[in-house]
Amino acid sequence: MTPLPVTTGLRRDRARRPWTALVLLAVPVATALIGPWVAGDTAPREDALPSQAPGGGHALGTDVLGRDVLSLVLHGGASVLGSAFGALLIGMIAGVPLGLLAAGPRRTLDETVMRTLDLLLAFPGLLVLMTLAATGHRDWYWLLTVAGLLQVPAVARLVRGAALAPGARTVVEALRMQGRGWAYIHLRHLARELAAPLATDAAGRFSVVLYLLASANFLGLGLPASSPDWAVLIERNSDALFTQPAAVLVPAGLLTALCVGSNLLVDRTLARRRRSR
Repeated sequence: MTPLPVTTGLRRDRARRPWTALVLLAVPVATALIGPWVAGDTAPREDALPSQAPGGGHALGTDVLGRDVLSLVLHGGASVLGSAFGALLIGMIAGVPLGLLAAGPRRTLDETVMRTLDLLLAFPGLLVLMTLAATGHRDWYWLLTVAGLLQVPAVARLVRGAALAPGARTVVEALRMQGRGWAYIHLRHLARELAAPLATDAAGRFSVVLYLLASANFLGLGLPASSPDWAVLIERNSDALFTQPAAVLVPAGLLTALCVGSNLLVDRTLARRRRSR
């Protein structure tokens, strides 16, 4: 079989690089990080009409309150990224140790941890957030904390399953026979084994958290109606979709790009690592 020319291999390698994912992810992330520094005031202007089409000093028009949509979009990404990453971090920090604890040699501890987490897994996320809002806990930190805790059972199950895989258990038993301690086995060996599945799950779970938080804000369970958050903008301007579509489609497009870009980037990166090995 004739080997492929080096130039052909290089061209294929460049073609497989995650440029699409990087662009999709870079646009909303840059908007969220840089936007607040370059955006103008989000207060309604006296000369602006509600749901005004683009033009007349408003590049993306105005929203239902007469606020500049471009300024709102530039300000609204920070809350989206901050809340989604914060909730994901809470789920990972709590879920990974619980999964490793359940994968230990004690069967009773495994059953106790997993059955307790199953109770939390049985509650629908939006129902929990609606109950939280009904009891008066509408602050952003309540929303972020509860959204993060709702991810703990799934993260713990993933970690437990990966740690109990036959290959992983064989190496763990061998390390125990060599006298290695818990910290060496779990923090060095299993951490490397869990890195790839956790990275893949984190990208998908980021989309789940983002969807949950966006749904809560869309339903008015989280941030106040005056917030420039992208999900709040979509909800506030949904009635004006046909008269002022930019106020809905722009934040919706940024949310979509954020979800798709993060998943594509992790998938392409892991695929390149497998090919390089």
